[in-house]
Amino acid sequence: MSGSSADTVPPASFALGKALSWSGSVALQPALPLMDEVATAPGSLPSLAKALESVSDHRKPRGFRADQPPVLLIPSLLLLIVGVLIGRRGYGSIMEWGRLCEREHQEVVDALGFPRNRTPRTPAAATLFRLVRDLNLAEFQAALQGWVVQTAEALHVTLPQWEQGAVPTDQVALDGKTVRGASRRRGSTDFDKTGLHAVAAYLPALHTVLDQLVADGKGQELSAVKMLLGRLPLSGRVYTADALATQREVCQTITDGNGDYLLPVKKNQSALLGDIREAFSPSGASELAESSEYDQARSC
Repeated sequence: MSGSSADTVPPASFALGKALSWSGSVALQPALPLMDEVATAPGSLPSLAKALESVSDHRKPRGFRADQPPVLLIPSLLLLIVGVLIGRRGYGSIMEWGRLCEREHQEVVDALGFPRNRTPRTPAAATLFRLVRDLNLAEFQAALQGWVVQTAEALHVTLPQWEQGAVPTDQVALDGKTVRGASRRRGSTDFDKTGLHAVAAYLPALHTVLDQLVADGKGQELSAVKMLLGRLPLSGRVYTADALATQREVCQTITDGNGDYLLPVKKNQSALLGDIREAFSPSGASELAESSEYDQARSC
């Protein structure tokens, strides 16, 4: 693990209104207030469009017609982001909102950056799908979260006192989830058969996902957990997860990085559960034996 200033600062001393230092693959993201709670002047906050300039355009110029130039990358990403923020779900719904703005709210399309010399100005649903499918997601995530951090610093955001006391600032939760409305990328053996399942490292104190990886499927998150631990800072953090991550290799990786863990143990790990009960309760081992005998009797 590479050293960083975040590892030398006690976890409870995060100052969200100041610059944050983090050695993971993405920056920390403070919780932002609602825009009607702060007074801002036009141009006073960092530009999201400028932040997205760091996302590389993966598309090739082959096949484009001279009279129909390709839609620009940054306006299309802005369309996707704003569409999700206003509650649109799915590429078709976002396309419909873009076409509605073309007809009735040209100023919105202008603000997103779509040129006037193209008809239609906004991309079709299939174009949005292909754009996201082949996008460099790591670059996009880093650009978006970096912009959120800059915006938080410009707004001098701080967490409420009650929230600081209620949520441990050193906890990182590892958990898997199936992304709603998403399928696995083309080229995988189960494309369009199962949903996209991701494992995320979530920091509850800041309401942000520090990093995430796509797993092979539900119940198969262990390899993604191990990879995440190799990409995240461990020192001074307490990692939590479900019982799937209660493995010797996972625990050893965290402790080798000067971190701590809090993981559940179920009955299918009877030897480990017995050791824990015996260590913390004199009657624990006998209780476990009685419970095991009862379960065996029920299965007969």
